[in-house]
Amino acid sequence: MFEIGFTELLLCFVVALVVLGPERLPGIARSFGRWTGQARVYLRNLTSELERETQAGELKRQLADASRAIREEADSAAHAARTLGESADVRPKPAAAPSSLPPAAEPEGAAKPEPK
Repeated sequence: MFEIGFTELLLCFVVALVVLGPERLPGIARSFGRWTGQARVYLRNLTSELERETQAGELKRQLADASRAIREEADSAAHAARTLGESADVRPKPAAAPSSLPPAAEPEGAAKPEPK
């Protein structure tokens, strides 16, 4: 961004020393250092928060993509099952009523159960 070399820093220090004087310069340097540190902490927190938001957005997008894929597969499976059911034409046949069945033929010489 900005490239400040050693000579530019030295020039700024000399100007500050002449303008502020040797008594006030250390206090102002400390205040400037604290302010710079606080700004760095603020920017670091802001950067990490933006990073988390970006990751959360990516996770939400991935979750939406996965749920859409699952929904499409479920619809595809349901359609395949319907198609398979229609092509097989599987319908249960009604069972015949017991009275309409012919009597079972018993072999000759078979013992009949005795009534109790």
